[in-house]
Amino acid sequence: MKEKLLYLMLILFVSASVFAQTGGGSAAFTIKGQVVDSLSNESVPYATLRIALASAPQNPVKLLACDDDGKFTATMNKPGKYVMTMESLGKAPAKKTFTLSENKKLLDFGKLFMNDDTQQLKEVTVVAQKPLVKVEVDKLTYNLEDDPEAKTNNALEMFRKVPMVTVDGEDKIQLKGSSNYKIYMNGKPSNLLSGDNASDVLKSMPASSIKNIEVITDPGSKYDAEGVGGIINIITTKNALQGYTGTVRANASTLGSFGGGGYVSMKAGKFGITANYGYNYRNSPWNDSYSERFTDEDMLADGDPTRLEEKGRSKNKGPFQYGYLEGSYEIDTLNLLSVGVNLFRGKNKSLSELDAVLDPLDGIDNRLRSYDPVYRYNRNSVSEGTFGSTDINVDFQHSTSKKDELLTLSYRFSQSPNDNEGRTEVDVQEGYYYLSGEYPKWNINDASTVEHTGQVDYTTPLFEKQTLEVGVKYINRQNKSNTLEQIYNDSTKIWEDRSRDNSQFKHTQHIYSAYLGYLVRLNKFGIKAGVRAEGTSLKASFARKPDLNFSTDYFDVVPNATLTYQMDMSSQIRLGYNMRIQRPGIWFLNPYINDVNPQNISQGNPNLDSEKSNNVNLNFSKFTQKFSINASLSYTFVNNAIERYTTTADFPLTDPRSQYNGALWNTYDNIGKKQQVGIFLYGNWSPTTWFRIYMNGGADYTDMKASDLGMSNKGWSGRVFAGSQFTLPKDFRINLHGGYFSPWIQLQSKQSPFYFAGLNISKDFLKKKLSVSLGAQNPFWKTMKMEMTTTGEGFRDVSTNWRHSREFRLSVSYRFGTMKGQIKKVRRGISNDDSKGGGEGNSGGGEQGM
Repeated sequence: MKEKLLYLMLILFVSASVFAQTGGGSAAFTIKGQVVDSLSNESVPYATLRIALASAPQNPVKLLACDDDGKFTATMNKPGKYVMTMESLGKAPAKKTFTLSENKKLLDFGKLFMNDDTQQLKEVTVVAQKPLVKVEVDKLTYNLEDDPEAKTNNALEMFRKVPMVTVDGEDKIQLKGSSNYKIYMNGKPSNLLSGDNASDVLKSMPASSIKNIEVITDPGSKYDAEGVGGIINIITTKNALQGYTGTVRANASTLGSFGGGGYVSMKAGKFGITANYGYNYRNSPWNDSYSERFTDEDMLADGDPTRLEEKGRSKNKGPFQYGYLEGSYEIDTLNLLSVGVNLFRGKNKSLSELDAVLDPLDGIDNRLRSYDPVYRYNRNSVSEGTFGSTDINVDFQHSTSKKDELLTLSYRFSQSPNDNEGRTEVDVQEGYYYLSGEYPKWNINDASTVEHTGQVDYTTPLFEKQTLEVGVKYINRQNKSNTLEQIYNDSTKIWEDRSRDNSQFKHTQHIYSAYLGYLVRLNKFGIKAGVRAEGTSLKASFARKPDLNFSTDYFDVVPNATLTYQMDMSSQIRLGYNMRIQRPGIWFLNPYINDVNPQNISQGNPNLDSEKSNNVNLNFSKFTQKFSINASLSYTFVNNAIERYTTTADFPLTDPRSQYNGALWNTYDNIGKKQQVGIFLYGNWSPTTWFRIYMNGGADYTDMKASDLGMSNKGWSGRVFAGSQFTLPKDFRINLHGGYFSPWIQLQSKQSPFYFAGLNISKDFLKKKLSVSLGAQNPFWKTMKMEMTTTGEGFRDVSTNWRHSREFRLSVSYRFGTMKGQIKKVRRGISNDDSKGGGEGNSGGGEQGM
C-alpha cells in the first residue's frame, strides 16, 4: 500500500511540475541536439542540461538528461532568449545561448561540444549503484563497468549474472536453456569463443577488460540467417584515451591450472591500439569413471544377453593461449580504417586407462552366469590434439555529412585447425576378443576450416526516427579432413596403413546473401523488420573414392520482425519472430571414425542438410535504480533438427565398419522434430548501496521425435542461479552464489542434475590499482557424481564419472597508465554465425555486421 501511495505522489508531483512549466497549455517549440566531445567527436552520454531564461539564469525552467548517445529532445512553451548549461563528469561545464521565436517552431542545435575538465579532482567515493541492465529494441545489455565484481572476477563468473545466460557446474554455457547460440567479440565472431573452448578462454579473461555483454535474442536481417537462436556479444573496453593504460594479471587454482596475461590500450593522435594476451596451463586431476552396458542380444555371446562393465580413469592437460590486437587509424573526420587480429592456440593431451569385462547374463532375470566371461581386456590410450583459430579483420568505414549515414567495406580471413593424434593399446586378459589384430592403433587426423568473407554494409536515416540498412555478403568456406589409420604388425615390426575410403575428405561451401532492414520509432513504439535472401552451393569430395562425391544447391528467404512498446522510462514489452537456418560444422560432417574407445565409436555424417528453426519471443523488462526484472516467454520448433543418436553397430560383413559390430555407434542425422516452450526470469534487487541480490534462471518443456528411428522424448527441465553481493568499507567485496540444473531433455539420454556453490572475497590496494581475489568453488564437495543413462533398441548404457569439484582460486591484477581521449572504432563488421559447432555445449554469439 505504501508503494502505491508513493507512486501516486510521484505521478502527481511530475504532473504538477509539467503543468507548471507548460502553463497548462500544449508545447509550442521543440529543441534537440547531441552533446559530443570537442576533441574526439565522440558522444557524451547522460550529460545533464539545465535551461533557464537569460534574464533569470539562476531559475531553471527545464531540466533533462541526454541518452546514451548524447542526444536530447525537449519541448518549450514560451518564446524568448534562453541559456542552456551542459554538465558531465570529467567535462568542463559549457553554455549555449539561444532564442526561440514564433516563426521557427523547431530548433536543431546539431552537435554541442564539451571540453575535458583539466582540473585535478580529489578522491571521490561513489555510493550510488547504477542499473546494470539496459533494454533496447532487439537486445539486453549488461554493464560490467558498473558492477564492482568485474574488477576481480573472470569473464565466465560474470556470465552467470547476465539475464537469460546460465553457466552450469561443469562451466557449460547456455542461452535461454539452449547451447544453440554464438559468442561474438566486438560484433565479430571469434573462433576462440566457439565450442567447448569458450569456457576455458572466458575463465582466463579478466572481466575488467570487458565493457558490457549484449544478449541479442531477436537477431535481425543483417545477421546470417543460419544458425543461432541468440547471440552473446562481448564488448571489450574501447575507451582508450590519449596516452596509455594497461593491466597485468596472474591466477592459480588448486585443480592444477595457472596462468597470466596483460592488457594495454593506447592512443597517439589519430592512431589507436588495443591488445590483450592470456596464457593458461591446465593439468586436471585423474577423474574416475564406471559404466555398465546391458545388451539383450550380443553377437559375441551367441546371441545371449550380456553386461559390459568398464572401470577407468582419465585426465587432461596442456597449455592454451589467446590474444587479440585491434588498431584503428582516423584518415580524416569521415574515413576510418580498422584492422584486428585474433589468435587462439591450444594443445590438449588426454590420457585414459580402462579395464573392461563382458559377462553373459541369465536370459530370465539378468543374473550373471557362473562360467567365465566372454572376454576381459585392459585399454590404455593417449590422444594429443591441436585446436584454435586465426582471425584477421579489415574494415573501412566512410561516413558522410548526413548524420548516422555509414558505408562499410569489410574482409575477414579465418583459419581453424582441428588436428588430433591418438595411440591405443589393448591387452587381452581372457577369452576371445573380436578386435584381434586391430591393436596397437595409431591414428592421425589432419582437419581444418578456412574461410574468406567479403561484405558491404550501408545504413542511413531516411526520415526522423527511421533507419534503413542494406548489405551484401559472400563466404567461401572450406572444410577438410585427412586421416591416416595405422595398425602395428608385431611380426614385421612396422605400422601398416589401414586408412578407409573416406579418409581424405573435403567439404566446400559458397554462400551469398543480401539483406534489407528497416527500423521505425513511433513515440512509445519501436518496429524493426527485415528480410534476408541466401543461396548456398555445397560440394563434398572424397579423394580416395570419388563415387562418394556429392553436391547440392539451395536458396532461402528468411524474414524477421520485432515490435517493442515502451510502457514508461523503465519498462518495455518486446515481441519478436525470426527464422534461422543452421548448417552443420566440420565436427558433424567429418567422416573420421573415432575409435579410441573400441566399445563406443563416433563418426560424423557428410550428408547432413541444414536445419531450419522458427522462433517467437515475448519479453517484459523493468529496470529501476533498486529493482530490476526481465521475463521472457519463447516458443521454438524445428522440423529437421540435426541430432546425435546411438545404436548398436550392426554392419554387413562387406562393410569395413563391421569390425565394430556389437559396439555402440554414435553419429548424426536430420532425424529430429523438436518443439520447445520456455520461460526465463532475471531479477536484481539492491535495497541498499552496499548490498545486492540477484537471480537468473528458467524452465522449458521440450518435445523431441525421431520417427525414422522410433525414438522420442519429452519433459520439463530447469535451471536457477542466485547470489548476493556485498560492497564493504576499505574496498572489500564479498560474493556468495549457487545454482542448480535439472537434467536436460535429450533424445536418448538422461543426465544427472548439476549443483554448485561458490564464495569470492576481493580487496583493492594502492588506490585501487592492485586487486586481489580469493575464491572457493564447491567447498562442500570434493567430488561430484555425474551419471548419464543412454537407452536404445536392445541396449541400456549407464556411465558414471566422479569429477573433482572443490577448487580454490587466487587472482591478482595491477592497473597502470593514464588516459585522456577516446579511440574511434568502426561501427560495422563481419559476423559469420551460420555454422553449427561441434560437441556438447557448442557455443557461439555478435552485434554488428551481417
